Amino acid sequence: MSVRIVLELGDEDLDYYRSVLDDAWKRNRKRAKKELIDGARRLLKQATKAKAPEYVRTRFADLEALCSMMDDAEWPLEDDDRDRIHAALGYFAVPKDLIPDMIPGLGFLDDALMAELVLRELKPELDGYREFCEYRDNEAELRGNKVSHEDWLAAKRRQIWLRIKRRQRERRRSGTRYTPTHPILRYSY
Repeated sequence: MSVRIVLELGDEDLDYYRSVLDDAWKRNRKRAKKELIDGARRLLKQATKAKAPEYVRTRFADLEALCSMMDDAEWPLEDDDRDRIHAALGYFAVPKDLIPDMIPGLGFLDDALMAELVLRELKPELDGYREFCEYRDNEAELRGNKVSHEDWLAAKRRQIWLRIKRRQRERRRSGTRYTPTHPILRYSY
């Protein structure tokens, strides 16, 4: 039998956790990025070895994706994005945290909670990286080609332009010739 527990955090609670993350960032900002990534990965291995609960493992899978994003030479992050992820991983790189990890069932609760908060903030970056990885893996499987970030961007641009052209055709087919727009904006028939 499993038990479902739902936590509801108010603004004051979230402020507290933000301050904890902020403190972790201040303590870790001078540390090498690789050291923080390795520390976060160490936590992920500990959780796997300790057979952490499912709610922890699902959030930690996303943390692993953040670590991979930082290491992936084909996904060059801008400095601001890299710094944000670096700051987020800082909390997970330090073995001493709010709840000692060795407490069965609860030890990784604070880490899972922090991961949830961090991952909400970094969702666009994580989604974009996953989309790129999926594209890269599909290309490698289909063509045997290794693709780069530039290849992916070019393919995305093509995809967007094709969608724009398709929408233009659909509008031409369903629209009327007499529109209140400026003539330069109207489609030719």
